[in-house]
Amino acid sequence: MTAVKFCGLRSDLDVQAAIHAGCDLVGLNFVPLSPRYIDIDKSAELVSSFGSKMLFVGVFKNPTESEVHLILERIALDFLQFSGDETSNFCDSFDMPYVKVMHVTETFDFNRERDRFPNAFAYLLDSSSELGGGSGKTFDWERFPTDSDAKVILAGGLNPNNVADAVNQLRPWGVDVASGIENDDHSKNRELMVRFMQGVRNVSA
Repeated sequence: MTAVKFCGLRSDLDVQAAIHAGCDLVGLNFVPLSPRYIDIDKSAELVSSFGSKMLFVGVFKNPTESEVHLILERIALDFLQFSGDETSNFCDSFDMPYVKVMHVTETFDFNRERDRFPNAFAYLLDSSSELGGGSGKTFDWERFPTDSDAKVILAGGLNPNNVADAVNQLRPWGVDVASGIENDDHSKNRELMVRFMQGVRNVSA
């Protein structure tokens, strides 16, 4: 069954809605310039309240080692996600399962990029964005590695109207969505969350 990650949740209501919809992972965005940024106190509160019901992913882009450790000291995250130019040694250094984001361009080569991060738990393929994701834009799905034995997560421009086609065509290990389940002010929309999950489960059940 396809794993589903809702990214950029910032409130109790968001996480409650995600649990109700049936998603598998919630992304907490620690990228300061992102409109989905969440501070450490609120993140700690959400994980403390809902950590027994949901897996939480800490999303970073080019953080310092101390910034990551500061968050890990306060918050019991299940996974890390690195969306920038981090090295393999940096990602491996926290001794936690992590997702490495790969931005798909015209010259993208999945196997080459995968070889750079052999210890990643999973690889998230997204369109290029200055903020590391959440642009709402798709990339050329022809570049998705459908024959790979790796855990590959599809992101970039997914929404309730296209996610079933995406899962049916590409059969990714997981899918990731942020803007596709949001209102215009980046608050999460419960109805869109439910519709997104229905689209995934109707195909991958």
